[in-house]
Amino acid sequence: MVALITIGSLGAKAAGEQDYAPIAPKALASTMIDVERAGERLVAVGERGHVLYSDDRGENWQQGKMPFRRMLTGVHFVDSRHGWAVGHQSMIFYSTDGGVTWVQQVNGFEFQQQFNEENLVRTRAAYEALAAALEANPDPERELELEDALFAFEDAEFALEAPPVPTNFHDVWFLDRNTGWAVGAFGRLAETRDGGRTWADRSHRVHTPDGLHLNAITGSTTGEVFIAGEGGAMFRSLDAGATWEQMDVGYYGTFFGVLHDAKNSVLRVFGLGSALYQSRDQGVSWEPMESPEAATFAGGTVTDAGDTVLVGPGGMVFVIDGITEHIQTHPQPGRRNYSSALVPGENELVLVGQGGPQRVSLDQARAAGKHKEPTVAQ
Repeated sequence: MVALITIGSLGAKAAGEQDYAPIAPKALASTMIDVERAGERLVAVGERGHVLYSDDRGENWQQGKMPFRRMLTGVHFVDSRHGWAVGHQSMIFYSTDGGVTWVQQVNGFEFQQQFNEENLVRTRAAYEALAAALEANPDPERELELEDALFAFEDAEFALEAPPVPTNFHDVWFLDRNTGWAVGAFGRLAETRDGGRTWADRSHRVHTPDGLHLNAITGSTTGEVFIAGEGGAMFRSLDAGATWEQMDVGYYGTFFGVLHDAKNSVLRVFGLGSALYQSRDQGVSWEPMESPEAATFAGGTVTDAGDTVLVGPGGMVFVIDGITEHIQTHPQPGRRNYSSALVPGENELVLVGQGGPQRVSLDQARAAGKHKEPTVAQ
């Protein structure tokens, strides 16, 4: 059984009854979580369902129309018009006009119900198969495995007895206008192959034993897809999501982001406690990079020139030179907490996080502050 959520099955309200985020003068100062390029336009999403878009590289912003009033956590566009946003309560939204207006594609409550039903079928089948195998060939060493399978089955039964409580999505990424994924809390992975008209749960393909959160997803134009999350969780697919495998980075804390630098053929993953690792072989092997100072890396971007910009709490901005791999830091005045960044122009850096979008000079971020020669952390 495969859970497929279709737009027609969502039971959404009529257009006039949608619970839109209010158009608020102070939305520009809202906490924004992610920012993405939609052609030449910039689109940022954040708290209270606020969507902001800019047509002048981040100098001025307007508020989009979003039928949601809770936190939006991720946004991705495949071209100047078509994009997706995700957020709390496992909601997924779709725009065909560059982020000006949005419609709901997935109702998280119904998606959770479908997940619970599918999970019951899957856990029952796993328990019954294992019980039959051990009855035919008793193995005391696998009794604990059978007990865990029974617990999983019973938990699935219990989940269906209560009203569905949706988890949160944390990030979204699309390979093209048809194929995309959303990742989130407790190991949630959702997939679409038809531009979001239907979504299927694929969480069992990236199973984490303790239901760890999946925080970020990215990929390449050639079909490689990468997911990072809690407990050092790192998954990759080399066939556009048909199969997944778990990679061992050698770090078991929390990753908040993953970036693919196509220009330099480098994959970087980063997160809590100055965690920063890079791979040149699509995640098979990893080497740690030493940060100039202790920091949490919350998000970032790769510039057209191949430099990597990472941001985090306390106004921290880090720039990794794409050629030399030198790392520069430049704490911004005001010490805002930043969650993501984008480079819309040759010398422009747009930061989002606490207090709304902020545009600064990229040259200033590169030239000022501390400088660190690349070293391999011990």
